[in-house]
Parts: sequence; C-alpha cells; structure tokens
Amino acid sequence: MTDLNCPACGSRGRKVKPLTIESLAAPAALAELETTEGFAHCPASGCDAVWFHADTGQALGRADCRVRVGMKETEPPRPVCYCFGHTIEEIEAEIRATGKTGIPASIADKCRQGLDRCEETNPQGSCCLGNINQVVKAAAPTPAAEPFATIETSDCCNPHTGGCDNG
Repeated sequence: MTDLNCPACGSRGRKVKPLTIESLAAPAALAELETTEGFAHCPASGCDAVWFHADTGQALGRADCRVRVGMKETEPPRPVCYCFGHTIEEIEAEIRATGKTGIPASIADKCRQGLDRCEETNPQGSCCLGNINQVVKAAAPTPAAEPFATIETSDCCNPHTGGCDNG
C-alpha cells in the first residue's frame, strides 16, 4: 500500500505527476532518481521536503528544486502563483493599499483561457487558487468582514488540468 505521509514530517502529501518532478527538480537531483513516477508533494511549511517518493520514502528538498517553494519560504519573495508570477507579498500589499485584490479573479480568468501550466510550474503540481484564497483570507483587514470574495476553486482551471484539486 502506498504511504502518502512525508517521511520527514509525517504530513499527508498529494501525488504529483512525473511532469512536475521532471520540470522542477534540479538537474543533479533528477540524475539521481530511478524514476519520476510515484512522488507526492509535502505541503508542510516547516518541512524542507518538497517531494517524496510514496513507496521508497526518498525525499527531494528545497535545494533540489529549481524554483523557490513559496509555502516553505520565510523570506520574500514567496511565490504563490507560478504560472503568472504572483507573490504572497504582492497580494498582501494590494489588500493593504486598497482593501481588496483582483489577483484571484485574474488568475481564474487566465486559467479558464487555458493559459496556466500548473503541473509544470507549481511544485505542488496543481492549481494555486486554493493557496491564493488562503493568502487573501489571512491578509483580510478583519476576518469577520471579508471585503472581497474568494474564487471558487472547483472549476478554476482549464479543462486540460481537470480543475483545482487543492481548494
């Protein structure tokens, strides 16, 4: 039976397609792998593991990734949308300045147009809108009075990605 718990921290991971590993793992790390099949993404912010092999427990850490893994970073810039280049800090700044943000709607619109490449640009291998919504909620001036709507993630992505699975 496949164990989807990260061997480094125990967090429940989500499988990623080989394309994610092949696109985002550093060349040296890729060269060490027997296969790019069977990996999962570790979502824990405090864990260095980005991906782990669901059967062998082999892990690839932040240093093995070609991009900064925003959810695992503590210093800016912390990427949150890899397809369109948005950061956590950008969303927070827009909310501080205007009380709202148009970034989630912009991303959703671009995804519906088929402009996203989540599986090959995002280390979690799926759409970022669930993460974007979390950033928006955390940055809201008062949680009880959300001045803007979050984007429904069930159909945010274009048909070739099968929609969001992280919302």
